[in-house]
Amino acid sequence: MDKKEQSLLKFYYEKLLENTFDEKDLYGFLLAIRKQTKEIRSIQELTDFVMLRDQHQGYVTQYLLETRKKFESLGKTKSAFRIEDVFAFKEIKNGLNKALAAVELAGLSNEQVNDFSACLISILQQVKIIEDDREIGKLYFALSNRQIILMAEVEVTQNLFKKTNAVFPVLTANNSYIDIKKQDRYDTPYLFVDKVVEVTNHTGKLEIMIPE
Repeated sequence: MDKKEQSLLKFYYEKLLENTFDEKDLYGFLLAIRKQTKEIRSIQELTDFVMLRDQHQGYVTQYLLETRKKFESLGKTKSAFRIEDVFAFKEIKNGLNKALAAVELAGLSNEQVNDFSACLISILQQVKIIEDDREIGKLYFALSNRQIILMAEVEVTQNLFKKTNAVFPVLTANNSYIDIKKQDRYDTPYLFVDKVVEVTNHTGKLEIMIPE
């Protein structure tokens, strides 16, 4: 990493430390730290997914397609399955901090990594899920009282005549940004299919802007 790259990374890094970071800063931060993530799967794959979006063919896309297959197998086998985030919060935090340590920068706190994850989720909303050059689903921003969620909705075929859609979480962050009324006792998330949500920063605090 040359001195100019170090300067750019430090700029975005300090925005995270000072709580002035928002989703528009995410691209620059990921580009600046990309060279340090070649052996850090979580950050490298998420960076590639952000940059390539529906052209991505890496681990995240594989995870989406494999999870779809699990839904298609329901009723055909007796085995149950549990859906986990494509990368857990701890894995993302450890990956970021390992990359920062490589350029002699101190690690981020849970709150700062949560800000990063919230911006990441917002940036990835509306990405199409493609299989064999055909759109089979899309990623959406979802919000509950407790969580911010990158939610996938994919077409599922259980037999030749029956098709339905499966919805499952891909990434999650804690919602400490907006007070939203629970839909029900399960805190079922609101799914923003037609609205594009934006994560901004106002006076040192992330804000979630939901269009009317």
